[in-house]
Amino acid sequence: MKEKRRFVSTNQERCRKSIPLALVLLDNVPTLILFILGTLIVSVLNPLYGTFYIIYSAFGIFWFWAKICPYCAHYDTLSCPCGYGFISAKLSKRKTGKEFKKVFRANIGILFPCWFIPPAVGTYLLLDYFSFYLLIYVVLFCIIGFLIIPLISKLAGCRNCEIKEDCPWMNKC
Repeated sequence: MKEKRRFVSTNQERCRKSIPLALVLLDNVPTLILFILGTLIVSVLNPLYGTFYIIYSAFGIFWFWAKICPYCAHYDTLSCPCGYGFISAKLSKRKTGKEFKKVFRANIGILFPCWFIPPAVGTYLLLDYFSFYLLIYVVLFCIIGFLIIPLISKLAGCRNCEIKEDCPWMNKC
């Protein structure tokens, strides 16, 4: 039987090692905690807004998988530090014709509201009426979102990535 050859770019050739599950969890659990904290913060304003926030956050991740991951060299491999390459391949086909950096930059803004709405809402609520629990949620959200997640990417997830020179996220760190 004739074996089918799959398209494999030079970068994808370099991305054949499997990332340990512990690293994938280390990369994703803080983001999940961030979205839960964001939901709790926004829900103080209105529970319906909290529901919209968590749905939007999930939509943002699916958007990432569908619009950004198919252009990445980690697509359809187990070498993505986030675990997204394998998941994305189950949802969409590989895309070509555009540079990964450009696609990343054009689509990453979809996730900005997930990072900036909860601190903004939390600040508004804290100024309107102070709550110690809300303050803790906002501070934890900011520490996880703006300190821990970027540090995990820089020191663990992206550190040994074979394509970090081509990645806008790592070059930002």
